[in-house]
Amino acid sequence: MRDEWGLDFFYFCLNHLLISAVLLFGNFLVTHFEWVASDSLQAAIQSTPLWLQVVLLILVADFVLYWEHRVFHEVRRLWPFHAVHHSVETMDWLAGSRAHVVQIFIERGLVMLALYLLGASKEALDIYVTFAALQAIIIHSNLNVPWGPIKYLLVTPQFHHWHHSSEKPAIDTNYSAHTVLFDRLFGTYHFPKAHWPAEYGTTQKLPGSYLGQLFYPFRRR
Repeated sequence: MRDEWGLDFFYFCLNHLLISAVLLFGNFLVTHFEWVASDSLQAAIQSTPLWLQVVLLILVADFVLYWEHRVFHEVRRLWPFHAVHHSVETMDWLAGSRAHVVQIFIERGLVMLALYLLGASKEALDIYVTFAALQAIIIHSNLNVPWGPIKYLLVTPQFHHWHHSSEKPAIDTNYSAHTVLFDRLFGTYHFPKAHWPAEYGTTQKLPGSYLGQLFYPFRRR
């Protein structure tokens, strides 16, 4: 069993317990932005085939997640919250669970709001949620399998592992959660396919306990 496995398992359990609170926060955002929703746009999207609705959900969510993720990296006051996620030094399926509660609410709340405004059908939303949950586990795993042409379209473990690398060429790259599209469009694509990163984690070591990481972003520097 790797170091800090117990810590990440605690994050895994806690984050699942927080789902109801995150949904309430998402609903709070929706009620304050209902005026933005377009009935005609939502009706048009719901009239499209199910597969196309799912593709639109993936792209819209990926666009929101890309910029939310990039802002947490590049805005100095926000980075300490996201640094908690990057403090993992051994990547596996459980590593993706380590995330600061503040970022969880912001990230998922914004995605929920964007997908609500899009107005896709419940069936499409269910498929997207399943896809996103499975992909989040897979891309943090150490599953070293050939992905073929898929790796040029979707985020795969090797691609996302480079995002977690503490090696300088890879720092602040590969922000996308679902596809590689926006990293390519906005110049943050980094994917040496011949090898995997040698080092993971943050350049400045974080506290090793949950409470230490919870209060880390609020410490004066």
